[in-house]
Amino acid sequence: MVNETLTAGATPWFTLPQGWTRRATFFKLQSVFGLVRTLGGVEHLAWAFQWAMSGTVVVGVVALWHSRVDYALKATSLAAGTLLLTPYLFLYDMMVLAIPVGLLIRAGIEGGFRRGEFASLVGAMALLIAFRFFEIPLGLDATLIVAALIVRRIVSPSTEQRLIPREIPALT
Repeated sequence: MVNETLTAGATPWFTLPQGWTRRATFFKLQSVFGLVRTLGGVEHLAWAFQWAMSGTVVVGVVALWHSRVDYALKATSLAAGTLLLTPYLFLYDMMVLAIPVGLLIRAGIEGGFRRGEFASLVGAMALLIAFRFFEIPLGLDATLIVAALIVRRIVSPSTEQRLIPREIPALT
C-alpha cells in the first residue's frame, strides 16, 4: 500500500470513492427503492415509495399477528414482509423467500393448491433465476407474487376450488 502511494501518489485514494457513487447499479437492489432508482427516479421519490411500502407492510403484518389467522400464514407473512420492508435487499438476501414458499407448498400439499398457486410459485422462482439476465430488480416481483399468494390464502381461507385433493394416496 505504501509502495502504490509512493508511485501513483494519493490521487487514486481520493478518486476511488467518487467513482463508486457515480456508477451505482441500483438494479441489484431487490426493493421498491431499487426499482424506482433503476427506472430513473430521483432518490427522494424512491424513498417515498419505499416508506409507503414499508409502512403498509408493518401495518399489515402487525394486524395479521393480532388476528386469529393460522400461525403458518403469520410466519409466511412475516418472512415475506421482511423482504418488502428493507430498501437494501440484494439477491443473496432473497433466500429468506424460501420460508414462505416452503410453507405455501406445505399448505398446498396438505390442503390443496389454489387455482394458479403452484404456477405462480414456479413463476416467482423463475424470476429469481432470470435476474442474472436482466438489469431490473426481478426479486421484488418474486416477493410480491409470494406476498399476493399469502394474502389470497388469508382473505379466502377455504372457499376456492382445490386442484389437489386433501389426502394424497401413498405410493406403492
